Amino acid sequence: MNESKLNALKNFTLLLVDDEKELLDKLDTILSIFFKKVITAKDGSQALEIYENRKIDMIITDYTMPNLSGYELCKAIRVKNKNIPLVIMSNYSDKEKLLNSIPLSLARYLIKPIDYTTLISTLLSMLEQINIYGLNIINITEVLTYEMHTKILTDNKKKIELSSSEIELIELFVLNKNKIITMQEINLCLDPIEEKSKPAIKSLIYRLRKKIGKEVIINIPGYGYMLRTEGSFID
Repeated sequence: MNESKLNALKNFTLLLVDDEKELLDKLDTILSIFFKKVITAKDGSQALEIYENRKIDMIITDYTMPNLSGYELCKAIRVKNKNIPLVIMSNYSDKEKLLNSIPLSLARYLIKPIDYTTLISTLLSMLEQINIYGLNIINITEVLTYEMHTKILTDNKKKIELSSSEIELIELFVLNKNKIITMQEINLCLDPIEEKSKPAIKSLIYRLRKKIGKEVIINIPGYGYMLRTEGSFID
């Protein structure tokens, strides 16, 4: 049962932060088995910069680090994002640290060393927080939604069948709502190794637009395409 739940982590990117390189590398190796991608940082300052420039779904960080502590990192992130799952690790069961962390609404506070069972339990807690806040469901319009876990696109609760390429494309758009996506970015998303022809990409976009509406994915001549959410529509 837990194994099927953990499979959902393959849809998410984790930011892992620790100034202890040996532990960072060890956790990176283990967690990379579960997540779509694990991005590492050696301190809170580097981690905050990564968070502000990359799509991060969950964060596990050490408490005590140079430049910016894990506590200060999580505090800064909570100002921007109230719901992202956060986990803090510490070498000590310090009462003051625990009390400081309460307002951060952590998915878990971990005491090192961390055994495998505790790590799995923590990952399940992070997934539970994702589900509670509905972070896996992206509303495109009032009737159009995309669920990241199941890769299901629904229109007025009716499932829209998508090919694997269409799934890659819709995820690129929903994760960059109201931003212009260039043909080059679309090509890299679909196949980072072999370049696809422009007609092939345009044909894929045409098929997706037929399924969800031309007014949702619009063509920006000379630039690319953009997925517009309900609130951004222009008369």
